[in-house]
Amino acid sequence: MLNRELKKTALEIHEKAKNRYNETYDTTMKLCQALYDARRDSLGLIQNIELLVNSIANTPKEFESTFAKISAERASFRSTEEFAKKTQSELVKTGIGGAAGIGTGAAVAALAPSAAMWVATTFGTASTGTAISALSGAVAQKAALAWLGGGALSAGGGGIVAGKALLALAGPVGWGIAAASTAATGITVGIKNKKIADAAMEEAKKMTIAAAMLKETGAKVDDLREKTVILKDALYAMYRNNTQYLNADYTTLDSSGKIALGTLVNNTLSLAELLNKVVEDTENG
Repeated sequence: MLNRELKKTALEIHEKAKNRYNETYDTTMKLCQALYDARRDSLGLIQNIELLVNSIANTPKEFESTFAKISAERASFRSTEEFAKKTQSELVKTGIGGAAGIGTGAAVAALAPSAAMWVATTFGTASTGTAISALSGAVAQKAALAWLGGGALSAGGGGIVAGKALLALAGPVGWGIAAASTAATGITVGIKNKKIADAAMEEAKKMTIAAAMLKETGAKVDDLREKTVILKDALYAMYRNNTQYLNADYTTLDSSGKIALGTLVNNTLSLAELLNKVVEDTENG
């Protein structure tokens, strides 16, 4: 049959592109989860440090102001988590459909419980560029649906496709790619082989571009994870060294003890600030 080999070759290329995309997708999912886990561990460490410092009498005023900033960062992180939890719950209830006819709610429900958490804390901005946790009311609902639904279809968003939620959940919004859905294989049998081949090649091209973007995003995520882990581990060592000052009086400490505590507090703020650092769109970041 005319163009049979062309169709066969195109579909093979399409399959390879899909497999590469799916491998990159799975790797990036794991990197995002690892970043979230590191942040949750950091949150616990920050709380322990705060308890230690608060047990010390007569600490400098600067400590109080620094911990106010730390508390604000911690609250922002938890607010984003809470927003994600509520949004995920709402999407499960509404079951808004994706481009491929798969309910967004069903796809979200199938994810690991922490998925929405790492999506929000890793990418955490609505399509408007406003921090998701800062939105409220109808604006927040609309932004959340666009964010978790892959963007408005009229704007090129793909929704949740073929059960792969990363592009829909963690796009970032606006890529407008069909990703792992095999548009070519869904074309009716009666369409000419040439048209099938062209569709397959076009979809393969989109998936290749998507995989490249996803790989770049994964690298950014892993870089942020590494910075977080390095600072967290160093801070934990400082914390252990400073536990000797539990319930102490700051005014009775020698200069080395005061310097050690000051360094601990300042580095705790640095780690707290990393909690809310987001990974930007690979096209704009």
